[in-house]
Amino acid sequence: MVIFNCIMFEIGTLVRFKYTGARAEILEDYRDGSYAVWLLEEEEESVAFEEDIVSEAAFKGVEQSEQQKQQAKKKPPRPPRPQLSTEELYFGKAGLQEVPNPSAPTTPSFVVQPIVETPPSNQGAYLAFHPIAADHYTIYLVNDTPTSFSFQFELWLGTQLEHGFNKMIPASTYFAIGEFWQAQFNDQPKLSFACPKFGFSTTIKLKYRKFVRTQGPVPLLGIETYHFKLFQELNPYAQRSSLKTYTQERRSNPSAGFSLYQNADLLDVASFGHELDLHAEKLVVDTSEYTAKELFELQLRTLEGFINKAHELGLPEVFVIHGLGKGKLKQAVDHYLKYHGSVASYNNNYHERYGFGATRVIFKPS
Repeated sequence: MVIFNCIMFEIGTLVRFKYTGARAEILEDYRDGSYAVWLLEEEEESVAFEEDIVSEAAFKGVEQSEQQKQQAKKKPPRPPRPQLSTEELYFGKAGLQEVPNPSAPTTPSFVVQPIVETPPSNQGAYLAFHPIAADHYTIYLVNDTPTSFSFQFELWLGTQLEHGFNKMIPASTYFAIGEFWQAQFNDQPKLSFACPKFGFSTTIKLKYRKFVRTQGPVPLLGIETYHFKLFQELNPYAQRSSLKTYTQERRSNPSAGFSLYQNADLLDVASFGHELDLHAEKLVVDTSEYTAKELFELQLRTLEGFINKAHELGLPEVFVIHGLGKGKLKQAVDHYLKYHGSVASYNNNYHERYGFGATRVIFKPS
């Protein structure tokens, strides 16, 4: 018989992972020293072992596991990087490709692919990683939209801010905003990007296996490189005044598609205007253009916008259609509604119109 002497965590307890600092909520106790948890930052379910987590109140800081300590001893020192000023990064997009780095090992077969500027095509905003050496990338912000916007960009290595950049980027423009070394994949890197003007923000965790699968063509740069799409187009809902107006517009133009940027203010209101259908095919024209993670993030942003706007307009109740499936979306909907200050109650009881595929949301009086 195996006896676990570790602290037992109750369902609903907020915990931290000792070795990464990630926050999570206990969903279920498996009674074998492990738990089902909801990762708050990634907004997805995972498994945690008692020896790897502590309560949030007891968390004192990120620790190093024995394996990490051993890896740190074997890890070669990071090669020195050229110190570039913000002005050099901003104005020197061509010159930056030629910055020598004699300490960085290169292979004879590596050839820098030069940027070949192409005309604007209004495909969206991107973060592009352009290899300028075998283990060195220049990070570009690409604004292939017809509108300029200000932004904040940060590169984090673990809990340390490596680089920050605040600027305004004109329409149909790209420029360098940072650099990244391949050795930094070992430092739990993540990118933080925000555009306050449009209420957009995202965090991207850089994991090498996923990173290498992002290679593809990037507008304006005219080359294939590693990249992350931030949003496809600017939010057209900002000037609309009511949920009813938006619903009528959607009825008159049912082919209108959604983009990844259509977040907090963009809703998919079905025929009655009191329901939201979160099925992916209702949110985008072609689901094959997006990864499962991108679609899931879009569903959560659309839910947030719908709930906030419905309460703002004084609707007493709404229905959120999530289907049955594997239950991941339903669980995410429950988690969001559970902590929403405007929601009085919600339930997933059988309904003659939706079956068990929708959640009824009742708002608190305005």
